[in-house]
Amino acid sequence: PVPRLKPLRYLYQKELVLYAHFRGLAYLSTECHLAPRAFRAHPRDLLKDLEATRSNSVAALGHSGRVLALPGGPGGLGGGLGRC
Repeated sequence: PVPRLKPLRYLYQKELVLYAHFRGLAYLSTECHLAPRAFRAHPRDLLKDLEATRSNSVAALGHSGRVLALPGGPGGLGGGLGRC
């Protein structure tokens, strides 16, 4: 398998929007009409509150997630299902 490249991984959304604006790139920002009722809005709000309290908290969470990642990819445990 080829590793996935994420060159903009460490950028915040506001930085991406500013980059697109200053480079003259088309940027479409629309939200699904069901988004306010979606579960992902709760963690997003929590992250915004954390960032307002401590500016580097979101970056620290991302870093700690990569440090604590289990070998074998997103599912961890070495990939594949083995015997119990």
